[in-house]
This record gives sequence, structure tokens and C-alpha cells, in this order.
Amino acid sequence: MQNKLQNLTVNNYYHILGITSNATVQQIKKAYRAKAKQYHPDINKAKDANEQFILLNEAYEYLLNTTGNSTNRIKRAQEKAEKQAKYQQQWEQQERQKARERAQEHARMKYEAFLKSDVYKATEAINVIFDILLTGVILLLIVVLPILTIREHGSKAILFWIFILLPSSPLWFRFIVRLINSLNTKHISFKHKPSIRSRVRNIFLGFVGNIVIFIFIVLNTLIQAHTILSLYGTVIILSLVISLFIKNSYYKYLIYFDLSPGMISLFFLLNFLFSSNPQSETYPYTLPYQSSPLYTTIKLEGNAHREYANIRLFLSNNKVKGNNLITYHFEEGLFGIKIVKSIETHLVY
Repeated sequence: MQNKLQNLTVNNYYHILGITSNATVQQIKKAYRAKAKQYHPDINKAKDANEQFILLNEAYEYLLNTTGNSTNRIKRAQEKAEKQAKYQQQWEQQERQKARERAQEHARMKYEAFLKSDVYKATEAINVIFDILLTGVILLLIVVLPILTIREHGSKAILFWIFILLPSSPLWFRFIVRLINSLNTKHISFKHKPSIRSRVRNIFLGFVGNIVIFIFIVLNTLIQAHTILSLYGTVIILSLVISLFIKNSYYKYLIYFDLSPGMISLFFLLNFLFSSNPQSETYPYTLPYQSSPLYTTIKLEGNAHREYANIRLFLSNNKVKGNNLITYHFEEGLFGIKIVKSIETHLVY
């Protein structure tokens, strides 16, 4: 094994990680994460599993320290050559031995302990923020924006989004499939705990789902604002009490941001989905002289529905500006709480 380690070349390192000589730092880290899971001695049952794992770590540390970050290809090649030559000498003298010692330490770890180590966490955490932002953008484009525009413009908006979403479906559908696959049962099994990325993604998606339900369903339910605040306040207090008995930070955040508000969201969602007995009410309305830049609240004639400010609140004033008559299409919810299914505004002279 000693001779094999000494005779390794830079090309061997690229081959071990399964990357090309033009690989970026990001690609090197991504390849290492994948190989580390595959070749860890707890998973790899080959006779030379320990040796393979040590070679993998040696290749990773060497390439990570010799890969340049310049965007200019010529300058990058020069810097890389100089850096490799200088680092090669240091590597043979001391760094190679240090890398072996660190790799041997990782090889002695249990698989779960390795996933918690600084080396793995450092490489795993790099893409978490990027995944969160990308997930948010995709949800905004394929869910939130279509719902907002369809609600504002009706059937014309449906046709518009069909022409937008269908041609682009190979891009966002592939992402959704990959996202679902990453949330498979291996992340919640007893042998393999959820990774950092999957934990953050789970919490983020649950939080976004609760926000969407609150805006489009809870605010369209005939229930007074102080009652809504009381419901959410109660479950938040309960979640704080429950969290006192939970040590795992992941489950604490899951309760805070997802499960607690999720119980309220589920109640309003079921009430909204299984509604019946449609009825309509029409009122003249006026706009306030001064309105918030974030929302507009209209005043119905005779102070109708004065106690339900949420159904008179609009995040965009495009629907109510320039009109003076509003028609609410109500239905009785599953739990007997009336909901607003749709709204129409008109201009009457």
C-alpha cells in the first residue's frame, strides 16, 4: 500500500474522483461527497475498502489545494502549474502524511459519525443556500405567480401560463423529480439520518406551503382577524412548550415552522376544499384616501363584513382600483365556516 500511495500522480487523483483535469473546485467537492458515501468502510465491503477511502481523501485534499479559481484560462493554467509545483514539494514532505492520518481517522469512524464530521459538513453545506434560493425561485415561477395572475385576470392568465410552463417543463419538472427523489425513505430511516441539505429543504418547503395556504385560503375565510391570530398564537406557544422536551434542533425547527402552523393550515385547507352551497353577495365599495404600499383594504357599503377585514384586504389594488362594485361568491366550508371562492369587481355609473 505504501508504494501504491507514493506512486500516485495528479492524473490518478482525477481518476479516483471521477473528474476531468478541468474540473472546478465546486465539481471536486461534489465528486468527493458522492465518492465518500460510496467508499466509506462502513458501506464498502471490499477487502481494500480502507485503502480506497484513504486514497479518496488524499486525492480530494490534493486537488482542492491545487485547483485555481481564476476565470482567465491562460492565467489560471499558469497559476495552477506554479501552485502545483510548490504544493507538490510540501505535500511529499508533510502534507501527505497529515492527509493519511486524517483519512485513517475518518475510516475508523462509524458512518453516522463521518456524516457529522467537519470535512463532510463543509462540503455538504456549500449547496444548501443555493438549493433554497433555487427552490424558492422555481416555486415562485410555477406556483405563486400563476395563482396570483389567474386570480387577477381569470381564463386569459390560464392560457398565458400554459404557453409559458409547458415549453419550460423539461427544466422545472426535472428539478421537481430530483427534489422528490432526494426526500425518499433513506433520509428518514433509522440507519441514515437526513442530510443537512434535505433537512433545510424539508423545513423550507413546509414553511412556504404554510405561507401559500395562509395567503390564498386562510385570508379568504370568514373568520375574524383576532381569532386567526389567537389560533396561530396558541399553536406557537404549544410548540415552544413541546420543544422544551426535544433535544434535536432539526425537530425543533420542524415543529416551529412546519408542524405547528401546519395543523392550522390543514384545518382551513379541508374547510376550503370540501365546501358547498354557493351563494353570492354584491356591494358597492370605496377605497381609502390613504392606503398601505403593501395592501389595500376596501370599505363596503353599510359597513358590511366590517368584522372580516381579511376578505376586504387585497395585496394588489389592480382588482379594485377603478371599480366601485364587488361581488363575493361564498360557499359553506366543511366545518361550517363560510369561505370566499372567488371575487368579481365592476364599474357601475
